Amino acid sequence: MPSFIDIKFVLPTMLNIGAEGFICVQPIPGVDQATAIIHDMTLDVSDGASHAVVQYQRDFASADWTFSFFVPQSFLSEAGPAALTTIKFKVSDGGNIFQTRDDCTIYVEIDTDKSLFSVASITPTSVKLDAQSTAKLLLTGTGFDKAYSNCNLVGPSSVGATITGASATNCSVTIEGSDVSVFGTYRILLFAEATHDTFIAPIFIHIEEKILPPILTLLSMNPSILWQGNNFSLEISKDDATCAWDDVRIGDIQINAASGYTMDVSHRGIIHVSNTECRVDCTLSSLPKVRLKETATLKLSATNKGKPINVTNMLPLTLRPSPPASIFRINSCAPFTVIKAFITSTNFRFHFVGDNFEQIVSIQFGDSYQLSIFTRTSNRMECKFLTPPGTIQPGTYQFTVRYKNPNSGTEQTVVVQKIRVTVTLS
Repeated sequence: MPSFIDIKFVLPTMLNIGAEGFICVQPIPGVDQATAIIHDMTLDVSDGASHAVVQYQRDFASADWTFSFFVPQSFLSEAGPAALTTIKFKVSDGGNIFQTRDDCTIYVEIDTDKSLFSVASITPTSVKLDAQSTAKLLLTGTGFDKAYSNCNLVGPSSVGATITGASATNCSVTIEGSDVSVFGTYRILLFAEATHDTFIAPIFIHIEEKILPPILTLLSMNPSILWQGNNFSLEISKDDATCAWDDVRIGDIQINAASGYTMDVSHRGIIHVSNTECRVDCTLSSLPKVRLKETATLKLSATNKGKPINVTNMLPLTLRPSPPASIFRINSCAPFTVIKAFITSTNFRFHFVGDNFEQIVSIQFGDSYQLSIFTRTSNRMECKFLTPPGTIQPGTYQFTVRYKNPNSGTEQTVVVQKIRVTVTLS
């Protein structure tokens, strides 16, 4: 025995012969609207004939649980001025048959439809709305100067709209987002101001929900002092609790050191904490090698449903070498004995061999002779005097080095004890 179909609404409720009407049904449990077939549609006059509807949509492919039909010409045999009719049809899907109840009626005026309207184009045909926004559609065609100032959108629900700027060939239809309770595919139903004539525009309008992307804020990271290969976690919040974390994707995470280099961060996706907070587990890259303790910032990018979203801030952190870090060391210096005439020449150079020379900030010969670093690698360095030491006296001198301690990140000064240079007169 067939199950029943509940009709949600029919618009308009009074139609001329040949006019188009629009039917929306309640979703039918267990029926896939993509494969369901509509059939055996009739308009049955009370205590009279049953009129087979010839022209109607056979499926719900155009819009959610809605379809249109045209009043058949057979109504010309009915006595006027109007006939109260019951809408009947069946829906089949997967061998199951559903039929309407006898409780949905419309009036058919026994007069051939002479629509005053035609619609050639609608721009745009797709809009996004939320409760705070409006959309304006431009219609071109004929007869708009005869249209009532209000119209309807017919689809998954009935939506009121306003007509403005109407002329014989175009008008604008304004839709308030707050009036749209169900998003989906709609058509515009126009009313003639002086008559009962109606017209459903043949062009479909797609109304989608306008969802503002969430805004992410980086709350914290733990730990906030990192070295190569460290694991750490990020705590992140979003401002919109209605936007699902499942729609958010974390993109690139980078750490930018104060000295200029960048380190990549790998991550393993979002771990939900609440509707507005999540955690991301991360691992700092092993390259490049961190040689000095210094400040850095963490930057993150993200998308929502494939579109970039705003991340409001970056997080400060500290990078340091993998503990314990080695302090610079000078193993040898050449020359270690030099005559005064040579050391005061403009071409004189000291050549050093050692380790971690990138930590050295400045170097001084003796108490007052400043050297400039001419060339440097991690384990070799060449220096020359900023000003040739014309007043230097014979004797034994040591080097005073100012360097950045890789473990503390602070600058310190030390006299290199094991390296001495002797200056002679000849």
